Amino acid sequence: MNQVKGFALSITLVLISFLISAISAGIFADFIGVWKKPIIGAVAAFCVVVTGYITAPSNKRLTSSLWLLVGAIAAWFLSGDSYYPEDNKHEYQLTIIPIIATYVSGIIALSVCFIWHNKTNKQST
Repeated sequence: MNQVKGFALSITLVLISFLISAISAGIFADFIGVWKKPIIGAVAAFCVVVTGYITAPSNKRLTSSLWLLVGAIAAWFLSGDSYYPEDNKHEYQLTIIPIIATYVSGIIALSVCFIWHNKTNKQST
């Protein structure tokens, strides 16, 4: 039963992390004057995978991998059509840059989690 409670808490914390990171990244990107959509996706993906790894009560690598998969599917549906911003020379043309930035960030986060896991396990043995 403790595992179920642990994973329920983990899911809750990952969803909270997603919301806070996406909103914060959007505000920050707007403040510094850069294109928000790739920044929001990349930051949210990174935070979701890392938070999923940190908060998982067990099977941390599997859990973070599942969060990457769930996040990738969610990003596909949430991103919709992406267009270059108005100040770009390709304004209003379709682009895949935001979804690619999101996926790359998620993969980098998963790599960080795996490296972190390997370092932690080596030190404990």
